[in-house]
Amino acid sequence: MKPRLMLAAGVMLLLLFGASPAFASSPQGISAGGKHSVPLSLTLQGLITNAGSQAYSFGGGSVVKGSVFSTNISPGPVDFNVYATVHGLVVSGKGFLHLSSQGDQGKKGGHSDDNRGTSLSAQIQIGGAVPAAYFPLNCDPTTPQCSSEIPLMFTGVAMIESGGQDKVQQIPIAIESPYWNPFGGPIVITSLDTPPTIFLVVSYHTASIQWSGVQLYGVITGTFGTETVSGSYGQGVNSQENLVSGTEFDSGTIAFADMSDPVLNAHGFFVGHTTVSLAGKEDCSGGFLPKGTCWATGATSDGLFSMIGSQVVFVSGTYHTVWSVPSLFTQTIVLGAVIQY
Repeated sequence: MKPRLMLAAGVMLLLLFGASPAFASSPQGISAGGKHSVPLSLTLQGLITNAGSQAYSFGGGSVVKGSVFSTNISPGPVDFNVYATVHGLVVSGKGFLHLSSQGDQGKKGGHSDDNRGTSLSAQIQIGGAVPAAYFPLNCDPTTPQCSSEIPLMFTGVAMIESGGQDKVQQIPIAIESPYWNPFGGPIVITSLDTPPTIFLVVSYHTASIQWSGVQLYGVITGTFGTETVSGSYGQGVNSQENLVSGTEFDSGTIAFADMSDPVLNAHGFFVGHTTVSLAGKEDCSGGFLPKGTCWATGATSDGLFSMIGSQVVFVSGTYHTVWSVPSLFTQTIVLGAVIQY
């Protein structure tokens, strides 16, 4: 399958609260005890510029449907595990697959010729990927400009032993990333020969991604008290994602830069959690991926952050983030306060 590059917009809401109700009101904000709190209302528009490094671990599970050596197999358990890493555009990893299954039942009252049992073991070496997107978006992967990717499928070589054959077969193989069908799948494991020696649609029981150094960049417009302001922002994000539960723990850095009012040039940290949302999901199936095996999804995030500025300012509060499907672009609404000492 030639994957389509999926571009979309998301919405992030950051709610900042820093003022004490004991402060006395002033035209620009609230003051007390040498502190001055000024309200902040900003719109941030940005996008992912680097997908960072990723470590995938997933396995399970159960066969939904499939075939092995041109033999249709019945639904049942399958033992597989895959570990893969993505560093820039370099993908590597390993895995295994063990399958013992009865053939499909044929016509009512009898069995088809392919109802014999199937036993198969495979050792897998991963050395590449079919990308869903390169970053920066629309970059040419043959040039140094492309810094990272998010895989749609992991590719490699499988060494297959079968109970019905005496020799070991080496065949090219592709394994769908569980990122593209959260909450247990199903996902696709297929050999790349014709016709495929292995074609399995399977659920998974465990799946996680460790995201490290994901970068976002964008522009800022809005108001600081009664003043109109503009500038830019950047984020560095680290996340531990559980694709079975559809939840994620997030932490990282955030910075405002080149602000028209230098008071707002600030940097700091955030910590929070994300929940995958199926609302508005988009079908990304096609090619090797049949209907129901590939979905681009959105998410919502909540957490806490704090920032400090070079001119003795402090910003802290909570955030609520809504990402669109898929979450490559963001639009951020910031409401809160900046405390000046």
